[in-house]
Amino acid sequence: MDLPIFYNEEDEWKKVMLMYDSALKEVNTKLEILNNEFKLDHQYNPIEHITSRIKTPQSIAKKIRHNGRELTVENIVKYINDVAGIRIICSFTSDIYRIADLIAKQSDVQVLKVKDYIMCPKPNGYTSYHMIISVPIFLSDTMVNVKVEIQIRTIAMDFWASLEHKIYYKFEGNAPERISKELKECADVIAFLDHKMLTLNEEIKMHNPENEIEQYKEILSDNFQNMIRESYGTVIDEETEEEQEKEDLSQSEEVFAQAAVNEVGALTDSEIVNEVKAGKKIGKKSPEKKSEGKLLKFFRP
Repeated sequence: MDLPIFYNEEDEWKKVMLMYDSALKEVNTKLEILNNEFKLDHQYNPIEHITSRIKTPQSIAKKIRHNGRELTVENIVKYINDVAGIRIICSFTSDIYRIADLIAKQSDVQVLKVKDYIMCPKPNGYTSYHMIISVPIFLSDTMVNVKVEIQIRTIAMDFWASLEHKIYYKFEGNAPERISKELKECADVIAFLDHKMLTLNEEIKMHNPENEIEQYKEILSDNFQNMIRESYGTVIDEETEEEQEKEDLSQSEEVFAQAAVNEVGALTDSEIVNEVKAGKKIGKKSPEKKSEGKLLKFFRP
């Protein structure tokens, strides 16, 4: 005998919201790490600011009904790709593709769909770079890949898109033709401005002598980080390390002893007498005092 299935859409909706909220936190953390890295290690940070949101139930219902589908939890998860959304604002158009590439290269990120409205703007003049990605969400008993939409645009693109949205909202999506035409002209001006600012920035970088120094510093830092990379994720057995240090010390003492013998053998009797009178220890060099450097300033109370 089959048992009846009790399906509570309200409970399922809460679980769905948990998944989208978790996915948003995952992607936000990834972007925050990239943002902090750029601030610390690089001479230029392409990220101006980041915003995120979960689509409101009203917006979800409006969109799914606009697509001619029944409002169910299953249809929302299956057909609405921007329930969880993140917007990244950059300075220049070149930054957009750089950030998109950095996101796509992360091993646990799967790029599901890309819409490049920069190369192919919408008829109304809208420009932006859209990515739909999925990230793994680990629960107590399972793992689920969850969709997140990422929009990447410049400050100028965001300025136009925000004002265009407000204007169309006032007309409930049916703006007069004259308004639509002028908005398109403004979009063309914005595109020209973005291109002009990018050209000026590239020219400034070419004539900035400090760029070479900063690039050299970045190379040195990268080399050092590569050297210690494995140590971030490994644990050293202190007892084994102490035994190794004793063994290394013993080998060093043997080397010094042999060097002392060799040095004595190379000296004449009169040279040995002079060395002893001068109070020197043959075969050993006085240890040089190591500089504490600038690191300790971070650890002083």
